[in-house]
Amino acid sequence: MTLTAPRFTSIPQLARASQNNPPVAQGATGQGVQALQLALVELGFAMPRSTKEGTRLPDGIFGAETRSVVTEFQRANGLKPDGIAGRMTLQALDLLIVAESERRALEALRESRQRSPFV
Repeated sequence: MTLTAPRFTSIPQLARASQNNPPVAQGATGQGVQALQLALVELGFAMPRSTKEGTRLPDGIFGAETRSVVTEFQRANGLKPDGIAGRMTLQALDLLIVAESERRALEALRESRQRSPFV
């Protein structure tokens, strides 16, 4: 399956990782790692060290904290808990991020309709 979330499809590192060519693992850095970290945070997985206690965007470094959170995500989603973001992990993350984006869009639409005098 190809990634569909624009935040992932625009990053070559993640496109390659989604084909296990190679997967993203401890020691990796860059925009792909940062996008992975941000998605995990948005789905409710805390990354206090990578985000300086939530005061900045994730650091883009796949260190021990990121590996631990990826493992936690994998366990929560019935995947092999190896702490490596490869094909299966990125596909699961992609599906959840797309669903979360749709949920937020629908929520915003409902809120705007409640405020609009034309509804």
